Amino acid sequence: MKPTVAIIGCGTVGTAIGKLLARSGYPITGVASRHLDTARTAARAIGTEEFSDCPWSISKKAEVVFITTPDDAIEPTCRAISKEMGFQKNTVVIHCSGALSSEILSSARDCEAVVASLHPLQSFASVDQAETSVPGSFCGIEGDEAALGAVHRIAKDLGVIPMEIRPEAKKLYHAAAVAVSNYLVTLIHLALELNKAAGISPDTSFNALLPLINGTLSNIGEKGIPGALTGPIARGDVKTVQSHLKAIEERIPKMLMLYKTLGLYTIDLATARGTLGEEAARKLRALLATREG
Repeated sequence: MKPTVAIIGCGTVGTAIGKLLARSGYPITGVASRHLDTARTAARAIGTEEFSDCPWSISKKAEVVFITTPDDAIEPTCRAISKEMGFQKNTVVIHCSGALSSEILSSARDCEAVVASLHPLQSFASVDQAETSVPGSFCGIEGDEAALGAVHRIAKDLGVIPMEIRPEAKKLYHAAAVAVSNYLVTLIHLALELNKAAGISPDTSFNALLPLINGTLSNIGEKGIPGALTGPIARGDVKTVQSHLKAIEERIPKMLMLYKTLGLYTIDLATARGTLGEEAARKLRALLATREG
């Protein structure tokens, strides 16, 4: 028999986790949100009849409680529930923040609950998207020793691969996730802006770049890093890089420092790959380190 689960916080993450757990056979005892309409909508999506704007009225009925509020609301929400003795003894209280450790839930221990965090290493653009993309992903987990057995079982039932993280390392772990997810969007926007300055329409630009993006990801999967690195810096083509900087400075100067910063970092990758000689690396560093084009 799988443990009963309550969801506190009914945004995209909470609703998606609730739906995935319900699909895996976990009884969802109820959901709670600050806004009753939001809780009602989530309850309908997950398939539970119980919903409330009072979190402790829902949490006290469950053996596992997910607090899936925004990060800055996790600690005060947990504290408010604990103050009302809203956790049963030995309840496993879990949050899904990437940046915060389970210590943010320490007030739950006043009710003799145990705490953990489970962070799916996946974007949550929508509930439907998350339902599809979360299974098969990795997830970062940490917490009380007494909680980790249950968290591993939940991860398995969600279809995710658990990866234990040291609590003090969570901010770096989350920064890595931000770099590869959020900043990938930023990099693609940089490319679109450069093409826009070149007179290429956004739709054409995106459609033209997408196969290159996918091909690069495929190469990374096959060859790793730095093995997948190609391009002018990888081959030490100083003149091409210089021409890029001149064109960017003339047409879209606000992008120049970002382009240079990325180039400087790429020199180290190219050097590690063994395709960039010392002299070319020195010239590229001198070129990219200057504030002028």
